[in-house]
Amino acid sequence: MKSKATIIFDPPFYKIVVESYFNDIYEVAKLTLGTSEPTTIFINNLINKNWSKFRFYRESTTDIEISHKKINPKRLQRISRKEISKGIGTKAQQSLKKQTALAKKESKKKKKQYTKAKKEKIFQIKQQKKYEKHKGH
Repeated sequence: MKSKATIIFDPPFYKIVVESYFNDIYEVAKLTLGTSEPTTIFINNLINKNWSKFRFYRESTTDIEISHKKINPKRLQRISRKEISKGIGTKAQQSLKKQTALAKKESKKKKKQYTKAKKEKIFQIKQQKKYEKHKGH
């Protein structure tokens, strides 16, 4: 299992994006941290103790290559600096957009069911009143 956490400042909020690779599964989650800059202790506690707050979106990875070679520390610093300046990876952005779209679709579906049930209930109440009104004649 390989994971990567990226902290981004998306004005006015700081956000954490966690990417995880396991076998052929790619997962990504985003969580808003707040307006103040998060400390290392806060991030460690978040990852270690509040892992359940992350809502991961899962995707199959057949085209993603993961390198298991040992990387020179200076090269690793260069790579991390480059990724930080770049922001969220495009794969993560696309996955998060898909996750948002699915959540939006589900909330619309729930809202539609709720309004339909509410209308049906009102209709049944009106029918009952109509029945009660004509019952005595």
